[in-house]
Amino acid sequence: MNSRALTLLVTLLVGLIALTGCSTDNNEHQRLVTEADLLNGGSPLIVAGVNLNGTPADPADDFVPIEFLMIEFSARALNNNMVIPENGTYSTFNITHYDLVWIPGPGAPAALTSYNVTGASLTVSVPVNDRAEASILVGDIAMKGEAWFPGSAFTANLELTFYGHESSSEYEVAIHAGTTVQFIATVSE
Repeated sequence: MNSRALTLLVTLLVGLIALTGCSTDNNEHQRLVTEADLLNGGSPLIVAGVNLNGTPADPADDFVPIEFLMIEFSARALNNNMVIPENGTYSTFNITHYDLVWIPGPGAPAALTSYNVTGASLTVSVPVNDRAEASILVGDIAMKGEAWFPGSAFTANLELTFYGHESSSEYEVAIHAGTTVQFIATVSE
């Protein structure tokens, strides 16, 4: 084999090896694995039109609640052999924004999807081997003023995608989570 053919073969092999390592999924670049561990403390989320506040006979203490979904994020090293010093490079995962998508269930109004959110700001820093909490608004006053809310009780799925990156990194990562939400007319304490 002449040197020209050998050089071409080596160049081709190096190119193929480089291509097999490329991916549009940037998670392999992350030293931290971040997860949305706990949604609403493990409790079901209820979105209610009115809170009767203990005495259904007295409407003076009733109010329209706004509901927030609590999320607990955790971050850990990619594997047990990796040591990431606290307060060092790549030691924190920074969540910067999120998308919220409603998927109406049976009996749910299709108009619920008009309350989908794209690119909403959220600032959460999750240190390595630690947890951080955040809350996002899912049941606001405007939603409860709609003619369809609540015609009858219904259920919808809520899909969340949180976006962020490791400190000292520009690679954006998506973290997916979701829960089921029950919509009802009234709730009592």
